[in-house]
Order: sequence, then C-alpha cells, then structure tokens
Amino acid sequence: MAVPPNLVAFSEGAGLPGHPYGGSTHDLLDSDLIRTELKSRNPVRRVRAISEITVRGGRAMGQQLLDLTEGADAIIAGSAGQERAHNVSQVRGIPHFPLHYCPIRRNHQVSLLAHLGLDVPGVVADASWLVGEQILWLASRRAEHRLSDELGLPRASGPYATRIARTGVPEIQAYDPALFPGLAAEWGARRPLTGFLNLAAAQRSGVGDQTPAELLTWIAAGPAPVYAGFGSMLPGDPEALATALTETARALDVRLLVAGGWSGFMSGADIDPSRIRLVGHVDHDTVLPLCRAAIHHGGAGSVAAGLRAGLPTVVTWVGADQPIWGRALVGVHVGASLPMSRVTTPALTEALRTALSDEAKLSAETLSRHLISPTKAVAAAADIVEQGLEGRRVLD
Repeated sequence: MAVPPNLVAFSEGAGLPGHPYGGSTHDLLDSDLIRTELKSRNPVRRVRAISEITVRGGRAMGQQLLDLTEGADAIIAGSAGQERAHNVSQVRGIPHFPLHYCPIRRNHQVSLLAHLGLDVPGVVADASWLVGEQILWLASRRAEHRLSDELGLPRASGPYATRIARTGVPEIQAYDPALFPGLAAEWGARRPLTGFLNLAAAQRSGVGDQTPAELLTWIAAGPAPVYAGFGSMLPGDPEALATALTETARALDVRLLVAGGWSGFMSGADIDPSRIRLVGHVDHDTVLPLCRAAIHHGGAGSVAAGLRAGLPTVVTWVGADQPIWGRALVGVHVGASLPMSRVTTPALTEALRTALSDEAKLSAETLSRHLISPTKAVAAAADIVEQGLEGRRVLD
C-alpha cells in the first residue's frame, strides 16, 4: 500500500505494509488550499485549487511510485493522484485500475450541479461533467506536460478521463447502485458498480475503531442518540456548528453522540453529559446501528456506514463529492442535505426533523436491506482486477 505518510500506521494496522507516498493528507486538509481556496464562492479559485491538488508533489510522487511498482502486475489507485498512477503504469507497461468512491465520469444520472440542489435533465448532467473535465484539463495541462516530459512519455492531448477510457481497463465504482438508479445500466462493464467496500472487524480494530464499554452503557441509558461526525472536514466556524447542534438537539429533544475525529470538534464545549457524549473515533459498524439518525459531512465512508445501519441522514457538505452524496440521499428519500456554510439552528432543526420522519426512517431501513454486502463488494472488486489481468496475459 502506497499511502500518505500520516496514514502508514493506519495501513499497517489493517495488516498491509504501508509505504509513504506523497504528502500528508492531514496537512493538506488543514491548509489554506482546502480551507479557503477550495471553498471559495469564486469558481475560478476553486478550479485552480483542484488543479493544484491534482499536480501537487507530482514529480516526487511519480518517482516514488516508479520505485514502488518495480515488479508489480498492476496499479490500483483512487481518484486523488490518478494522473500519477496512469503515467507510471504507462512507463511500467502494466494496467492501471481506477477505484472511485462516487460517480466522477460523464453520465446522464448524476450532475456536477448537485451543490445547487438541482435535478437537471440527463443531457445537462452529461454536459456538466464534460465542461468540468475540460476546465480542469486546461487549468492543469502545462503542469501535466512537464510531468510527462520528466517520465519520457508523450504529452497528453486531452483530459485524463478520456485517456483512461481509451485503455479499456474497467474503472471500479466502489459504491452501491441503489443510490444512483440507471447508472449501472448506462456504464455497464466499463465502470462496474461493486457496492461499498469495508474493512473486516479485525482490521477495523487494528486501525483504532473501537467501542469502549462505557460508551455502550451511555447509549443504553436513554433513547437512541443521533450520531454527529464530520471526519476530517473542519468547519470554518466550529463554535457556530456546535451551537447549532446542541440547540437542534434541545429543540427536537434528542441525545447526541458527537465523534470529533481528527479535529477534536467540541472537545472544549460546556455540555450536559447525559444529553451529549463526545468521542474521538468509534467503530461505525458497532455504534451506528444503536443510533436513530446521523448528521455528517457526506464523505463516502460515512454515507456507506450510515446506510448499512439503516439510518436516515442529514448531510452537511463542504465540497468535492459530498454534495453529490447529499443529493443522492435526498433522491432516495432517506434524509436531507445542506451546505455546512448554511448550517444554522433553524436550518439544521428542519433538516433533522425531516430525517427523523417516519418516511425517512422506513426508506432508510428498506434501503439498508437492499445494499450489496461489503463481503460481496470486495470480492467483486478483486474479481474485476484478476479478470483484467488474466485477459491481459491471454493477449500477451
């Protein structure tokens, strides 16, 4: 596993030898590039930020990946740094299998306009991705050419999405088709939807996802709580978000279980411990089924865990794929979605009231029973890679 330096221990805790690759995700998420530029209302600044993230540390990452892939049969890589993986795969003469955690390719079902809360016609959805790909390519083209030159590769003439599609290698979609009706049929074998991946229980324990006995005691001591956790997404005004959460909980008479994650969110807040419980990290698979709803930033992992537990959800998104997930959950009637920048007590109270409704609860419970199991999803993803390699060996 080639991972950012701050995640080497995480990888090893899951039982896989980790090798440092690129920069620290913690430093990136805490940088002005993420905190300010990526959240800017100016679309030009946001595009420049995405471009900078795309090519950041490209030269060093290219060399690191070259060293790590000596003797490898293939490269499996997520969307962050996908260009580096593709370039190195060309140098090595091995396939690169993209692994995506949400739809990020052209399609007629999901739109890049999700952050506007719009349901648009299929042709507009498709066009939004085409325009987005071209803008990102134009913004990063010069840096991409420089990185290709350094590896002795021909200069690319178009967006990465076009280049990877030409290889014919399947792009693994690690999320459930139930969230995006029609997408699996549109993409077919080119981009198979496997279902959400997940670590086994022993691996989750190894990476620090544990459930203290006293937490289970607190949960059992009263009505099922509402889970709130924002992962690595640090709110611009944490005090305002904390106030909105506590006042919403009071208005709707619910208990809150708040996971502070990396940020230590609300760690210094003055709270009633019988009504609000603060934790760092928890094992979602153990804790979430004991809750009645979830409030989170809309990351793919949080979405998957909440849906597996049958929880109606409020997504308070920041950016990237999060508004897409928020819109998807609204589309299947399991909750509400709003940007974190617009979270106020009235707005959050209304959103959580929607998530706590009988309709959302029934929809979430029904959806949870139809999701592809993580075991089947992992097996499907592994089969795609193995079959792709076997087909390549036959051709060779």
